[in-house]
Amino acid sequence: MSGRLKGRVALVTGAGNGVGKACALALAAEGASVVVNDLGTSEFAQGESASAADATAREIRSAGGQAEPSYDSVASSAGVANAVNIAEQAFGPVDIVVGCAGAILPGDLHASDESYHRFIDLFLSQKFWLARATVPGMAERGWGRFIAATSEGARGTVGNPIFAAAMGGVVSLVKGIANDYRGAGVTANCLAPGATTRLSQVMVPHLEQAYQEGKITREVFEGAKAGPGPVTHVPPIVTWLCTDAAADVTGRVFNARGGKVSVWSDYEEVRAIYRGDAQTSPPWSLEELDQFVPAHLLS
Repeated sequence: MSGRLKGRVALVTGAGNGVGKACALALAAEGASVVVNDLGTSEFAQGESASAADATAREIRSAGGQAEPSYDSVASSAGVANAVNIAEQAFGPVDIVVGCAGAILPGDLHASDESYHRFIDLFLSQKFWLARATVPGMAERGWGRFIAATSEGARGTVGNPIFAAAMGGVVSLVKGIANDYRGAGVTANCLAPGATTRLSQVMVPHLEQAYQEGKITREVFEGAKAGPGPVTHVPPIVTWLCTDAAADVTGRVFNARGGKVSVWSDYEEVRAIYRGDAQTSPPWSLEELDQFVPAHLLS
């Protein structure tokens, strides 16, 4: 490896398995000191174990890198704060954050208040707490990389409205961070990974049911059933975004899947209808909208 991240300190959540683990290993291979965070739950967020984080940290050390485990739940602000503290005590201020922790949780409109908040805390609030604890310090030092996992689910294509809301919220959160810290040496980007992991495989029966119920398309289901591709295809773009070569890349969403790297479109206005002067023209009538919305905005 080229050692492009030598001297940098990275915190990777969900690093005991799957995409998070692959990213932690890749960052360490480029010279970063890595805090490997993983609560050690099952795919369905049940139980706790130190074994997952320990195994990844041990693998990094065996390859000659530096790593410390964190067993904190990043679904709480206190857990995030403690994971950051572990990094600071072991290696120094955090330069790189890759927020990947997740699990399979119920997210349909029958979810209880408790389930809703648990979902949002794990998938969305985690990224806010990570950013709050690290990004201002990155800006003070003039260098930092913040990467937060989102998903195809942000587009609503896999059903699960709470998941869609959380993943869409991650995109908007990251865009806001990118805008606030533009020019401060800090970049913020999203990763929408596609990889065959324990979570993706466990989800296949659930997606099949969703397909049978007409909640997702055949394309989405068949893609999940076939498997997105090896997890090793994801870390290169994450690692590259953490290098100096990506100093001007911020506020974007990258997808890595089966050897393909793509970037999502930005939010933008795509069509408009106008009627005279904005200050003096009357509002649109419903009859006018009957005509112009289908013909000019939705065509």
